[in-house]
Amino acid sequence: MPIVKPMPALPRRAPVLASSQIEGFEHRRGWRRQANFWFAASLALYWCAALWIALDVGYFWGDALSRTQGALSALYSRNPTLSAIGYVFTPLTTVLQIPLVALSPWVPEFTRAGLAGALVSSVFMAASVRQLWLIASERNIRYWLAVVGLLLYALNPMIILYGATGMSEAPFIYATLWAVRRLIRWTSTDDVHDLITCGFALALAFLARYDALIMAFVAMWTVGFMTWRARYRRGFRDRIGFALVDMLLLVWPIGFAFVAWTGASWLTTGELFAQFTSTDGNAAIIAASGGGAIGPQALFDASVRTFLISPALLLVAVVAVFFAYRRRDPEPIIPLALIGSVVFFQIITYSLGSTFGLLRFFLTALPLTIILLFQIIPPRHRFPSLRPGACYRDRVTGKYVPKTITGVLVLAIFGGTGITLYGMSSANWAPQEYAIQELVFNMGSPSQDAVHTLNTFSTEMDVADFVDSLNLGDGEVLLSTTYGFAVLTASNNQKQFIIPSDEDFITTLNEPAEHGVKYILALPREGRGATDPINLRYPDMYETGSHIATMEIEFINQGQGQPNWRLYRVLTTPEQS
Repeated sequence: MPIVKPMPALPRRAPVLASSQIEGFEHRRGWRRQANFWFAASLALYWCAALWIALDVGYFWGDALSRTQGALSALYSRNPTLSAIGYVFTPLTTVLQIPLVALSPWVPEFTRAGLAGALVSSVFMAASVRQLWLIASERNIRYWLAVVGLLLYALNPMIILYGATGMSEAPFIYATLWAVRRLIRWTSTDDVHDLITCGFALALAFLARYDALIMAFVAMWTVGFMTWRARYRRGFRDRIGFALVDMLLLVWPIGFAFVAWTGASWLTTGELFAQFTSTDGNAAIIAASGGGAIGPQALFDASVRTFLISPALLLVAVVAVFFAYRRRDPEPIIPLALIGSVVFFQIITYSLGSTFGLLRFFLTALPLTIILLFQIIPPRHRFPSLRPGACYRDRVTGKYVPKTITGVLVLAIFGGTGITLYGMSSANWAPQEYAIQELVFNMGSPSQDAVHTLNTFSTEMDVADFVDSLNLGDGEVLLSTTYGFAVLTASNNQKQFIIPSDEDFITTLNEPAEHGVKYILALPREGRGATDPINLRYPDMYETGSHIATMEIEFINQGQGQPNWRLYRVLTTPEQS
């Protein structure tokens, strides 16, 4: 008769009670109320900046307008469908704009001035301020340090700018801070609620930016190792099994989001990873621009941009790691692993020529610096927890760090803000930000180059106004969204355009006159224009009309890096070549 070994008893109870069962437990409700105040105050600031940039300055970012155009086409194009949002960008910022874009027939500024995206990014950036305050409150650091650290973050010019321009940085930073905060809690509570919530935050970060995939990968292995080590030190069996369970609990939300998004892309377009394989993706844009910088010089440039965002990062990280090692405090591991992996990933990908040298790509270095500043101070109480796990551990306490050290670090971060401002004044290091910096600090008199940058997409508005004035019917203008997204967001009549998301775009492109097309908007066949669908089908369209159209009017572009436009009238009978 076989011998059956009994299953070892599994530890089912935490060594401490849930905080809700402890009479008089300090929940720090005052700090939470103040978190809502910081959210409201920063939201007001970012909304004011958004309104100024959009309505007064009239400066727009291409990626932001492209997302707005996706939401606009999903509602008001000739073939309105959610697939019109496109699959190059992840969908979060586009989908959240849809309620505001739906109001654009009555409030055109939501699309024409890009306000829909700017208001969404303002909410997320204000929410990131709130998350930072909660991290400080749960650490229970000195109140003055929490306030100063939060102000250094919330008032940083890069944070204000990217809270006000509709880009993806704001939702990505918010979701990253949310994930970091909940995983910091988990290192002590071993609470499944913290672990799963972190997983959902990572999924939200992925829906904002692809960078979240590398962060989730690093977080998964960090959680697996910490679970294995905690159970090993307690002598628990099946350490690997529990580590795998915790890793799965963490990554299933982002895994589901990844499969759903890439699957939808594949079913709709035939491309699993449109960001990398589409003609509108990063790889194609970099190739069309002559290739990205690679090698030691690119590595140096990426490192400089990281330094410009947060000059004090290295100093604060060294001090935080030193005190964490002395206290045996594992909490600083989490921001270093998660946010540090994003910064490192951006540096490496730029040095390999796989991305652009834009200052905003390194923006996560700033919140990493502030979190590490908070974590130099030892915690003073346990986390509130609904269900502490079997591997619950008390937080490491210790003597307060001398005020001179924290004071020096605060001054270093404050001084670093000045360096950030200086970096933002350089067209080389900050090609998208320097024009705004000049406008503010030159008392409204920027240089000619800056004016040229500030006028980006102004010509596309003129194109849209001229086409609207023709009072055309549905589907009478053929337009590609390679550069035409800014024309679409500025137009009051979406149905007059035939765009690539329309079901009949290809057949109409092949025989425009037979399908009722009266005009074609063409751009030069150079740079990204070489991959434009209209230029691929009619290589001589911009120069000659390809014998199917005659030029009606030309628009010389006043914007930085934007092409000239030509409006061609389609011939009823094609010319003989």
